[in-house]
Amino acid sequence: MSDPVDLHQSSADLIESRKRLVAQLFERIITLGELDLADEIFAEDFHWPQFDLHGPDGVRAWVVNFRRAFPDVDDRVVEQVSEGDVVFTRVRVTGTQLGPWLGTPPSGRRADFTALGIDRFRGDKVVERTALFDVTDVMRQLGHESLPILPSARQSVTVTDLDT
Repeated sequence: MSDPVDLHQSSADLIESRKRLVAQLFERIITLGELDLADEIFAEDFHWPQFDLHGPDGVRAWVVNFRRAFPDVDDRVVEQVSEGDVVFTRVRVTGTQLGPWLGTPPSGRRADFTALGIDRFRGDKVVERTALFDVTDVMRQLGHESLPILPSARQSVTVTDLDT
């Protein structure tokens, strides 16, 4: 279990606590599949606009889908900066595409890329996130020559899929 953020702590301590919480998304939830941690990190009203995901269940759904595509994923924090209620995290992501992802079939090839996560807090929980990465470079590494344009960026994994 993660340590709860003490809202009465110093500003520097609060910043470090928030950074640790966000790091758990990458290093424990995504890399290790510890999906229950999403409840400790993300607010019930959390929103990830890029994928139209909501709450901790939305995070779990995205992680399940990503881990199905990249079962050997390793998502490691390289650098974090915090300003106000926002934590910026640069990560290095590696993994072999063994399942469908973003409308592409499994390639069996490995990708190694950098991503930037931008997480906004309210108190001790993340309420909004954005993730940025060079999708064209990743697709090239995976051997895909084109990227299908999907009707919606929303992930097709539901909460009921989490046990499978």
